[in-house]
Amino acid sequence: MTARHEETSPGESPQEEYERLRRDRPELFANPPGAWTPILEEFPAEGGPYGICYRDRYVMLLRDPVMFPNGQTGGYMRTLHANGQAGAAVLPVCDGRVVLMRHFRHATRLWHWEIPRGSPEPGETPEQTARRETQEEIGVPARSIEFLGDFYADTGVAGSKAALFWADVDHPHAAHLDEGIDRIELVPPRRLDRMLAGGEITDSFTLAALLHARLRGLAPFSS
Repeated sequence: MTARHEETSPGESPQEEYERLRRDRPELFANPPGAWTPILEEFPAEGGPYGICYRDRYVMLLRDPVMFPNGQTGGYMRTLHANGQAGAAVLPVCDGRVVLMRHFRHATRLWHWEIPRGSPEPGETPEQTARRETQEEIGVPARSIEFLGDFYADTGVAGSKAALFWADVDHPHAAHLDEGIDRIELVPPRRLDRMLAGGEITDSFTLAALLHARLRGLAPFSS
């Protein structure tokens, strides 16, 4: 994924952008029965600012006007992906071993063992995103691919779901330093268990995909 640059809509205030998004994507502003923090129809006079605080081609940072359980009104922050999907992640397996990348992440300022993932390009389906990210990040296409399920990476702040896939791949190519990936390794099941037990794998996408694959008995967890 490339670096993110701010993009604004000329002439629109954060509140006007917010109202336009609410009209275009009402499902993002749903108040299901018993919602702990219902989103208000109008912006309160106090407790602002409200609206879209930041947006670029990938994500939006919203501060919703809400009512808290104690009856007070105020703002609650969340992030949404610009096209409604958080993209896709794919668990690549080569010859019974999981393909893991050591990827530097700006948010944590740490290197993480991860599987390929990324945001969708306009018009892409989740499977297309998964196939493209596999090709881009480990250098080989998915020979076969299977949908594992959807999940939310951080329900406390991120409002968009991501799709998880499993894929059979050929031997990966070299790492991509321009993508922040300095190492790609094929990890056999026993080492994978040691990495999990030792807390070496902390990325939520990777952990969720491994759990799905294990429950389904997919390689490398197949007997």
